[in-house]
This record gives sequence, C-alpha cells and structure tokens, in this order.
Amino acid sequence: MRTLYVAFKGKGNSSNRIVSNLVGDKLFLTNSFAGLKHDIDSINETYDLVYMFGLDKNLKGDIRVDSIADKDGVRLCSDMDLNAIITRLDSNGLTAKIGSAPTKYLCNEAYWYMLKKYNNHVVFFHVPSIKYIGEEYIEKIKNALIF
Repeated sequence: MRTLYVAFKGKGNSSNRIVSNLVGDKLFLTNSFAGLKHDIDSINETYDLVYMFGLDKNLKGDIRVDSIADKDGVRLCSDMDLNAIITRLDSNGLTAKIGSAPTKYLCNEAYWYMLKKYNNHVVFFHVPSIKYIGEEYIEKIKNALIF
C-alpha cells in the first residue's frame, strides 16, 4: 500500500516533527490557504492512503482523528475505518477520539482538498503542540500506523 504522510512546514510545528520522523513519502504544506491548495494540486503521484497531521494547541497529549472537512458548505468524509485507527492508537498507548466538527482553519482546508483528490482515502490527525511531543510519543504513532 502506497502511503503519503502530510504535515505543515515549520520546525516548531508538531505535525512537522512527527512526519519528519516517519519513513515514506512526505509532503510539507505551506502555511497559507492558497499555498496549501497549490501544494496539494502539485502532487502527481498516486497514493492508496494519505495520513495528514496538524496542530491543535488545545490538545495536551490526546489525538483527535477528524472524520469530516467542510468547504463552502460542501462536506467530505473520510471513508477509512476511523474506529479501527482509534483502536490502533489506543493499543499503542495514545489516547485518541474521533472529531466530527470541522474547523475553519488551514487543517480543515488541507483535509478537504486532500479528501477530494484521493477519493476520501485520507485520515487527518490533530496532535498537541511540540512541548507535548517527545520521541516516545512519535514512536507510538509510528507503531500505530504500521500495518
């Protein structure tokens, strides 16, 4: 299965730190609405699955797995088995829950474009800020995402 790992640019961004430590194809999105659309439109490869990561400063260690993205009233949903993903995260020592309310920020925008591009074979993980992410946390994510 060909997988793409996506995060946002910036060394101080926790999503960047996580994806930088994963093995496989990676994309680091520009931190602007127009820039991230361009970044996603520029992908020429075919992927079976896309794992996206974004920062939520309100999280303190938990992970929120988003189920939907909304753009201009058009909602797109991941068709991945999110409950199975939650179970894998939990069994690797991470506390995870499914989020069902899209934000109005860059993460939602990126998720929406990626869901559209890859026929809903996309999962978006909101992770805490960098001060809550150490090597052990990253290893747990790696282990949870290995099939």
